[in-house]
Amino acid sequence: MTIEMPTFFRTGERTLRFSFEETISQEVWSQVHFFAEMVSLEWNHLIEEVVPSYHTITVFFIDSSALDKVDIKGFLFQWQHKNLALEKMPTRLVHIPVCYEEPYSLDMDRIASLNGLSSKQIIQLHTQPLYTVYMIGFLPGFPYLGELHKSLCISRLDKPRNIVPRGSVGIGGNQTGIYPLDSPGGWNIIGRTPLEIYSAFRNDHFLLRARDLIRFFPISIHEYEEIASELKQDSLAMKRFVEELSK
Repeated sequence: MTIEMPTFFRTGERTLRFSFEETISQEVWSQVHFFAEMVSLEWNHLIEEVVPSYHTITVFFIDSSALDKVDIKGFLFQWQHKNLALEKMPTRLVHIPVCYEEPYSLDMDRIASLNGLSSKQIIQLHTQPLYTVYMIGFLPGFPYLGELHKSLCISRLDKPRNIVPRGSVGIGGNQTGIYPLDSPGGWNIIGRTPLEIYSAFRNDHFLLRARDLIRFFPISIHEYEEIASELKQDSLAMKRFVEELSK
């Protein structure tokens, strides 16, 4: 893997942003998160927070004087010359059941028509990859997953829906995601999961974390209702969908 040297610039009195190649890919994502971990370790006594995204890292310092103390060029020299294995960092594989049938597959027929695919092909292509949770955002617990099979890539809706039901699984551009709450949204909806991606009533509110791996698998409406009923009776049943991976 080629080690890229990020650019950097101040975005405020106490904020610094590092920017990598502007693309959504596993390689760039790995470098971003490895870099963010190095920042957290090296400058931990000077910073409040490190926020990685697809290709940038924003560092929030405790104050402007703390930012002035860091040796940015020295840190980048260390980054460039460090023997980086850039290990794969996900530690969990989450299996997400999805019902791709009506009435949950709101945009399935339109996507099939526009992309020249059958519903069966769309389901196969969507469940085939092992997705990475690149980041959480937009809504509490909303996972941005990549990358989508190129045959499924499609623009988001010209006119977003006023309400997309929670659990809806959507695609947009070269990404897929899951709505954790009822919300307005413009992603193309192809199914729904009975899993609660976000719950204010669980100790761990968020099912998914950045760096998790995701595998979708298809279920019938009957299976959807069974899983939903099971989770209502026993919230700990969610654990059977989460597989801890060895580091």
